[in-house]
Amino acid sequence: MDELRSLIQTRLEEIQDLEVSSEVPDDIIETDKTYFSYTLQKNYQGSDLNKNFTYEIFLEGFIKRKETTEENTLQIVDNAQDEIEEKLKELNIKTSFRDVSVLDNIRKIRVFGTVRYNEINKGLI
Repeated sequence: MDELRSLIQTRLEEIQDLEVSSEVPDDIIETDKTYFSYTLQKNYQGSDLNKNFTYEIFLEGFIKRKETTEENTLQIVDNAQDEIEEKLKELNIKTSFRDVSVLDNIRKIRVFGTVRYNEINKGLI
């Protein structure tokens, strides 16, 4: 799982002006920064006679940014969503996004992604 996490992290860090990190509590989010945090879940799906396993990988995360009147925060968060979607698509991760209501002036989008990982070719399918 470390190899997969590193691959995803490296891809996401290519996005300009996006802080990719572990979960950042809403009360310490800084103004003018967009955050993306995620977790991974790995579920066994099957194997072959040589004990090469196939897993379903689930990604769940949040895009967050503090809402301010000096900018179009919604547009900034939507742009970050588009860029994250493109980077995950490069890894064959199928994504879904859901707006979360704005609480405490924090705009959030919940991110879901799925991909299969095959040990035979160490590939994401």
